[in-house]
Amino acid sequence: MKKLYFLKLGGSTLTNEDKPGTARKETIRRLLFEVKRAKSSKEFDIIIGHGGGSFAHPFAKKYKVNEGLKYGFSRRGAIITHNAVHKLNDIVVNEGLKAGVNLYPFAPSSFGVWNNNGATNSMVFHISHALKNGFVPLVHGDVVMDAEKGVSVASTEKVFSFLASHMKPDKVILATDVDGLFTANPKIDKSAKFIKVINGRNIDSALKSAGSSLKVDVTGGMHSKVRSLYKMVKATGSTGYIVNANEKDRLYSILVGKPNIYTIVKE
Repeated sequence: MKKLYFLKLGGSTLTNEDKPGTARKETIRRLLFEVKRAKSSKEFDIIIGHGGGSFAHPFAKKYKVNEGLKYGFSRRGAIITHNAVHKLNDIVVNEGLKAGVNLYPFAPSSFGVWNNNGATNSMVFHISHALKNGFVPLVHGDVVMDAEKGVSVASTEKVFSFLASHMKPDKVILATDVDGLFTANPKIDKSAKFIKVINGRNIDSALKSAGSSLKVDVTGGMHSKVRSLYKMVKATGSTGYIVNANEKDRLYSILVGKPNIYTIVKE
């Protein structure tokens, strides 16, 4: 049976966050080439997810989408945000075609009404079927129908957590724009120390570091991502990784099992 990997491509890696609606196409293509190279040398299945970056987050924040249908502009904002993330999704799919990676997109909003337990099991069935037929399923954060609030933002981490509870990945990779997790924001604090391993002994202090290490987005920023990754790893027995996807071949190294610079997340 093939190993199963989850790969989250962060919005800060795929988009230019200083220019709303601008994709970093060359970076997207290079990362997908790394996936293709890894699959050519080592047999595994992979599900890729991506964040909304500068396509969706500005709208999600402006229209307060995560608060549900509380305002007169809420429905309009939900549609605009949903449409924005799908524009980025189309770009990723097209870059996959150029890189020779057969990405098949699955929109979380298409699989029933979401609640605290996630989506319907049909999402798992459809994605499993795509894997069996040689596709690389592509999911993303999305605006979804919400059982309590009307609408909400289902982050890629929430989508992965739901899938992981059914599919038990062997590796869960968070590809971002820093080398891993640090004790402070390494971009502004030169004294920040690299955290090589996160586990049950240091998860609390690591989460405190994550709270100040990177800027916060509407899905909770790095703190939320690390917490979600650790919970996923603990629940499934998988190994988690936080890696700088802006550095060539670091993603490839994780996929093929070679040492490199990244933070490892264990139980």
